[in-house]
Amino acid sequence: MESITREVLEIMIELQSTEIEADVLETILASLPVQSARLETELDEVTANLEARKNHVSELQKKYRSLEADFEANQARIKKRNIQLGAVKTNKDYQAILKEIEDIKSASSRIEDEMLQYLDDIETAASEVTEAEKLYNVRKETIDKKKREIEKDAAESNKKLAQMKVKSQELAEKLDPKLKKRYYNIKSKSGGVAIVPVNDAICRGCHLNIPPQLYNELHRENELRICPHCYRMIYVL
Repeated sequence: MESITREVLEIMIELQSTEIEADVLETILASLPVQSARLETELDEVTANLEARKNHVSELQKKYRSLEADFEANQARIKKRNIQLGAVKTNKDYQAILKEIEDIKSASSRIEDEMLQYLDDIETAASEVTEAEKLYNVRKETIDKKKREIEKDAAESNKKLAQMKVKSQELAEKLDPKLKKRYYNIKSKSGGVAIVPVNDAICRGCHLNIPPQLYNELHRENELRICPHCYRMIYVL
């Protein structure tokens, strides 16, 4: 076994703690774009809902204007036919124009009914637009606030991560090159954890009991010990 001092042991413990904290920060940073994208999707949905409501009102208004144009055209036709009544020479022609006028009036009446229905529909749809606008404004304000919080978290996390990386590098440079290499080899093979404590003869890396003799040797604090089960470096507090 390699000889090791308590000071070196504590350097490795602090190094691992710092690197774990850096890993946590990187995980948080990696999740922030996903959170932002989710917020953008949510905003897109309420925006699409608002636009759909507005488009519905526009379509209703367009149909109403079309009916209004038809109604006005019919009124013009009725006026024209009334003028023609004064110029007809025969009763047959007179009756034909009267019937045409009645037909136009009937059509106009149906158009008026449709126009009234469209006015009701437009009023209802406009009310829905107002509610959709309220929802949009509330959600946008909330989403914008959350996005600002995410940006703030990202800035703070990036700053802290940079500090952690500098600290990790400084700690790692304090280790003997051979020990440093061994530390990172174990870390890469053991889920990112190279050194763990042993409490009551139980390795906190794999949660298995270590042999009594090895547990006793750990208390000497002068040699590097390895868990026989998970092959991580072990120490006692």
